[in-house]
Amino acid sequence: MSFQSQWQPKQINSNPCTRTHVLFKSLVWYQTTFTGIWFGCFESDHEVQEHPVTMLTRFDPGGFFPLHGHPGGEEILVLQGNFADETGVHSPGTYMLNPEGFNHSPYSKEGCLTFVKLRQHGGKSRQKVRTNVYDSPWRSGIIPQIEMQPLYHQSDYLEKTWVERWQPGTALSNVVETEVKEIFIIEGTWKDELGCYPTRSWLRYPPNLPYSPASETGCLIYVKTYPIETTRFIVGKDFRHPFELNS
Repeated sequence: MSFQSQWQPKQINSNPCTRTHVLFKSLVWYQTTFTGIWFGCFESDHEVQEHPVTMLTRFDPGGFFPLHGHPGGEEILVLQGNFADETGVHSPGTYMLNPEGFNHSPYSKEGCLTFVKLRQHGGKSRQKVRTNVYDSPWRSGIIPQIEMQPLYHQSDYLEKTWVERWQPGTALSNVVETEVKEIFIIEGTWKDELGCYPTRSWLRYPPNLPYSPASETGCLIYVKTYPIETTRFIVGKDFRHPFELNS
């Protein structure tokens, strides 16, 4: 990992038609203007609406954001430490989807690490989600060695999000997706014919491209799928941040 000066919006892995992977060790960490907050970006496109990103956010002990809202919503998965806001203190494994209209002031007393997707969940009718992947029940999948746990799927919207738990030694051949598929490695190691991806790596597979995934160690992964033609970044024209509403 390397450290750079202040984060500036930019294009990073912005084309969903390309196969992409980013290893945790190769992330560049950018300081932000917020107290004790760092961004390590997997995917970003500053040319689309209000700057959608997929990233890790690191809170130093005592780090915090001021009160803010979320144009296009946000997803948060707590990886390490405790993430806190007005809704409570959230331990590792907590998954949240905060739709447009949700406002909060996140902080972490002891510091934490979170996987975050910003401005990719537009639409005021989205449901708010709070769950913990370590406390929720698992379902048997089509493949016996892979269990799954749904996180988000709503009939009005096209994307689906879930977690999978792979048993050690699980291997598949020539998997072909009909939609874009993103994977974040929460625990363990994932591999395919192009390489090996340890914990906290992020991958994106485009539609109709065969790949052969496996996990020798077993793994826990976050998965998101969506159609290639989906307008992912929808921000209502009437969106206002809390400070704008009070001015």
